[in-house]
Amino acid sequence: MLRTVNAFDANAFERPSPHAARLATLLASGGDARIRPDGAGRNQYYASVLPSDALAYGSSTISSISHHAFDTLAKRWTHRLDRPLAADDYAEALAILRFKLAEHFGLTDAAPDTAIIFAASGTDLEYAGLAAAYDGRPITTVLLGRDEVGSGCVHSAAGRFFAEETATGSRVVTQSAIDPQFAGTELVEVAVRDSAGRPRASAAVAAELSLHIERAAANRRRAVVHVVHGSKSGLTLPALGDVEQLVAAHGNAMTIVVDACQLRITPAVVRRYLALGCVVLVTGSKFAGGPPFSGFALVPAAVRDRAQPLPEGFRRLAKRAEWPAEWPGVGTLSASGNFGLLLRLQAALVEMERFGALPAERVAAVASRFGHHARHMVQRLELADVAGTGTTCLATETLRTIDLSARWPQCDFAAAKAIHAKITHHSRQWLGQEIRLGQPVRTHLMPDGRAAGTLRLSLSMPMIAELAAMPDDALDQRLDRDMSLVGSAISAAASATQPKRQGEPLA
Repeated sequence: MLRTVNAFDANAFERPSPHAARLATLLASGGDARIRPDGAGRNQYYASVLPSDALAYGSSTISSISHHAFDTLAKRWTHRLDRPLAADDYAEALAILRFKLAEHFGLTDAAPDTAIIFAASGTDLEYAGLAAAYDGRPITTVLLGRDEVGSGCVHSAAGRFFAEETATGSRVVTQSAIDPQFAGTELVEVAVRDSAGRPRASAAVAAELSLHIERAAANRRRAVVHVVHGSKSGLTLPALGDVEQLVAAHGNAMTIVVDACQLRITPAVVRRYLALGCVVLVTGSKFAGGPPFSGFALVPAAVRDRAQPLPEGFRRLAKRAEWPAEWPGVGTLSASGNFGLLLRLQAALVEMERFGALPAERVAAVASRFGHHARHMVQRLELADVAGTGTTCLATETLRTIDLSARWPQCDFAAAKAIHAKITHHSRQWLGQEIRLGQPVRTHLMPDGRAAGTLRLSLSMPMIAELAAMPDDALDQRLDRDMSLVGSAISAAASATQPKRQGEPLA
């Protein structure tokens, strides 16, 4: 049951109208168990089903719907929320979304035949990559940076179910093959960081990927090679130039899947990947700032044209309209609607279009000021930034990964999760303002071999749109206040969980 006021969101809708409550309920439907809210109206990532007044610098993990997107959907669907969504209406609405997404990424002229596949999460999108790559041979999936992509991708990228329930509501056996066609899929993991936590050189990563492609071909297997553009900690590996060399060297002997699920990527770079024949995976939450969970895969026309028919197992994963009508075998999927997924996708597009209308120079200015104030906060707390590749792009400018163990040497990954939870649950009580930060991510090891504790601090499209409207002085004042609150929340949570150094103040 949706609670109107909870411990997190004292200022959220105090008494949501029946219309708003119905919309919130639908937004949390049509997905697996991860999307379902608890008694406080939060899912397992602490995202709320209603818009929140939280200070949300956690778009690297997940996001709650913005007031702007919620109001837009509420007006759009004023007279339709109490009726089931017919299959034809679902197909028509997704066709409109395909057209608008093609416009957003500049594909209507550059790559008008790009296929767009919708899914209920980034983890589910891995199945689209497998379907696009399959040519009758067994598959070798080469997964890059398992700790810096979706946690369930280690299963879905190998053609296995990642949970006991799918987004269609089917009950399945976790880690079993989604279809006999993928039962023989093997998984090879490639690290993005060395043992000290430093990002590996792009050329070294590309060379290792190339070696696995050659081994797969020698064993009469099809290689599905994952590269990452904007990982959980902002890494992009291999660099686009090295991806181009992989394509030149191996061509159709492999399929490259670009994990751009954070969406910290420009349309121009998306088009470059597609021109190389890569499948690009994107989600509508995280940087886009849409409600959890939704995603879409962009598939080059040449890849789609050589695809094999969808196996029967996909009936438990997707609805017919979520796949292009011309995809072979799509007729085996259920012709029914998923109202919740449609609403989440529409909300994400609302944010993408609003962000896309911002002047590039203003976005760059906001990202620069965010970096300045975040850097000051990190230095003031005697923390450290987790090492990056040194490149500057949308992924690095809008996301910072903070090493808590730099100040609290015993702060491992588990302790960081406890700090993250305390911030989420108690920051309003401590500071009068709820603070949301990105969940910890495993990036490096401490001297005793445990994964170090981290937190992530990130901008989202809706937040940038809000900040971009401010005069420069007001922008700096806002970011200075925000980072002060974030720093106080981190200090307070750490004080409650971590041993203090001698003479260290409480916050």
